[in-house]
This record gives sequence, C-alpha cells and structure tokens, in this order.
Amino acid sequence: MRVAAGVILIIAAIFNLLASLGYLAGGAATSGVASMADSAYVQSQDLTDEQKEEIERVKDEIGGSGIGLMAFGVFLLVSVGILIAGAVFLFQDKKPQFIMVAGGMAILAEVIGILITTFGVTNILGLVGGVLAIIAAKSMSGGVVPPVAE
Repeated sequence: MRVAAGVILIIAAIFNLLASLGYLAGGAATSGVASMADSAYVQSQDLTDEQKEEIERVKDEIGGSGIGLMAFGVFLLVSVGILIAGAVFLFQDKKPQFIMVAGGMAILAEVIGILITTFGVTNILGLVGGVLAIIAAKSMSGGVVPPVAE
C-alpha cells in the first residue's frame, strides 16, 4: 500500500504542477485586466457617476480574485515538492509524520480546488492519494521493517 500511495502522490503532484501554472497565469491575467480597467477609468474623465462606480466595483472584484488565484497557484507549487517528498518517504518507510502532513496537504489542495472550480476526475486521484498516504503513515511501525521478498 505504501508503494501505491507513493505513486498516486507523485501523479497528484504532477497534476498540481500543471494546475498551479494555470492558476498563476489566470491570476496574473485577471490582475492585468483589473489594472487595465483602472487605466481606462483614469483616461475616461467624461463618465457619469454610475459608470465610475460600476468600473470601481468590477475592478475591485476582478483584482481580488486574481490575487486569490495566484495565491492558490503558489500553494499548489509548494504542495508539489511536499507531495514528492512524502512519496519518497513512503517508498523508504521513513518519517510517518511528514507523510501525514503530505497526505493532509494533498487532501486540502483537492478540496480547495473543488471549491474554486468543480469536482473532477483528477480530484479523486489527489483525495485517494492523500487518504492512502495517511493510512500508510499510521500503519508504519517504529520497529524493524520486514525484508522485501526478492
């Protein structure tokens, strides 16, 4: 089960890497649109008060969501390293506390991703990998590991 959990964590880390690049690009583009709306607002001095309020409201909504998307992208980038390290420790049967943290991070990343977008097939992989990693870490003993049959 440790090997299966490690392989699934590595696959989930690859998906998180690809998703993080998408969230970072989407957040940067959204923030860019917000700053473009701000410059359009400054250039258009002949707008009515209602139009100015509408531009301010849209600019605030778009700018905040862009920063949130970029923050989640950075979180996913950090999770990539932690998930891969957790998989390596699963293969070595070492550091069960770190493996539990990696499993929790995999589950948290998938739950946040589900809340931002929708539930998909790739979310199942991360959730299953996180749960298997936690179960494998709990089953690790502090004693001697039996030798691998060759």
